[in-house]
Amino acid sequence: MKQKIVCLGGGYVTIYVVRALRRAIRRGELEVVIIDRNNYHVFHGLVAEVLTGKLSPGDIVSPARKVFKGLEFHNAEIESIDFSGQKVHTTRSIDGDRSEVAYDHLVISLGSKDDLGKYPGVSENTFRLKAYADVVALKYHIISLFEYASIEDDPEERREMLTFVIAGGNYAGIEVATELAEYADDLTTHYFPQIDRSEVNIEVIHSGNYILPELGERFPKLIKYAQKKIRQANIEVHYDERIASATPVSARTNKGLEIPTRTIISCVGNAQSPLFDQWDFTRHDSGRLLTDEYFRLQGQENLWAGGDCAAAPDPNGGFCPPLAIYAMTAGSTIGKNILRSIRTQTLSRYRFTGLGDACSLANRRAVAQLYGIPFSGFFAWMAWRFFMVRYLPIWDKKIRTLFDWCIWPWVGRDIASIQSNKQLQLKELYFEPGQDVVTEGEDGNTMFIIYDGTADVYQGNKKLKSLSRGDYFGELTVLGGGKRSETVRAHTNLKLIEIRKQIVHRLKQALE
Repeated sequence: MKQKIVCLGGGYVTIYVVRALRRAIRRGELEVVIIDRNNYHVFHGLVAEVLTGKLSPGDIVSPARKVFKGLEFHNAEIESIDFSGQKVHTTRSIDGDRSEVAYDHLVISLGSKDDLGKYPGVSENTFRLKAYADVVALKYHIISLFEYASIEDDPEERREMLTFVIAGGNYAGIEVATELAEYADDLTTHYFPQIDRSEVNIEVIHSGNYILPELGERFPKLIKYAQKKIRQANIEVHYDERIASATPVSARTNKGLEIPTRTIISCVGNAQSPLFDQWDFTRHDSGRLLTDEYFRLQGQENLWAGGDCAAAPDPNGGFCPPLAIYAMTAGSTIGKNILRSIRTQTLSRYRFTGLGDACSLANRRAVAQLYGIPFSGFFAWMAWRFFMVRYLPIWDKKIRTLFDWCIWPWVGRDIASIQSNKQLQLKELYFEPGQDVVTEGEDGNTMFIIYDGTADVYQGNKKLKSLSRGDYFGELTVLGGGKRSETVRAHTNLKLIEIRKQIVHRLKQALE
């Protein structure tokens, strides 16, 4: 009877599982079903170039129906798994309708998600780079701040708008920082003559004592080269510090450094799927599922896991790092071992010991190592580009990316800022004790509802009253116009819901 393999998640592990099984699928030996909440695959290696307008946002997104052409794909949320009955229970987001999918072998490749509990304010006041929608929102946010700063007279607000804080000195953080620096050079030279390049500040907060920890201590020359290029780009790196809290107008570190900014980009902190909390399988300290050297969950015969969500033994020692190349090779091994298991053959151990990696530093420079051989500069940058194109899962996106790379130096970057119905969205905010939410005398276009913490209301230096959970403020200025008559200051850690003027007026009309 035909065996049914169900893959949870449509990332690199699943892509390479399918490639390993393709011949058996064509012969009719197997049936493969992929389940993912998104009907697309996002390639994160080129996010920095999307943020800065070199590449179109669509270049890094591959439709699942093209990636898994000819296979059964379910665009659904995974609700739960009945391991004894070998069934996956799903729901569809449009109406919550439930369905179930039976399996003979289950591949768990759910990747990782942003750790929103990393520090206070991370969910309300930072930009993350895991979700495609967040990447696009950040791209438009960055160019919008240059637009606003170009006509802003208040030096304090202007400084906040033109300061960009990146949490993390890893590959992702350094690529974003260096691309932003090059972007700022281009914008201030060609598009925003009102802004001097020296006004743009890019600051990296890094918890280690050297950047690019993925290189370890094996390649000190590469790290030194990267540090040199970062200094030349006027990027400031704060070593041995981490973000302690984030507010709408500042980032605070664990050493007390406070940086006024409207943009905090979090490149650190991964969490696992909440589904894992429903299961009794052994997990690593990081929360990842522990597997054996064949990528089976420990003690299981037909449950497999790979990629960011799995802690699989690395042949070099320790566990496989959460890198794309390891997800690809894990997928190939899982696919081959599923076939071997079905055919009652001996399983293959995971033997991949690494190929190499690279980190772009913008301006056609990079650091790279290939089979342990380090190199830097232009040729490293070319190697980085080769890796990036190779990792794109379909030819459509490879060609589009190559085309955009060829034309952007001639036609310029995409610097449009598209703000889709942002004015009609509710927003959660976080403030620390002593920070002003609104200030007496300023224009008021928003009202606020407190859902955690307390705040004090002042007129001048006189305290008028205190506010707590469920209280709201700012509505009179929004409805009546004019300036705010009071200052509202956070007394404790304060979480708010911000409601913009357009929504307030609609609510008023609906209730009249």
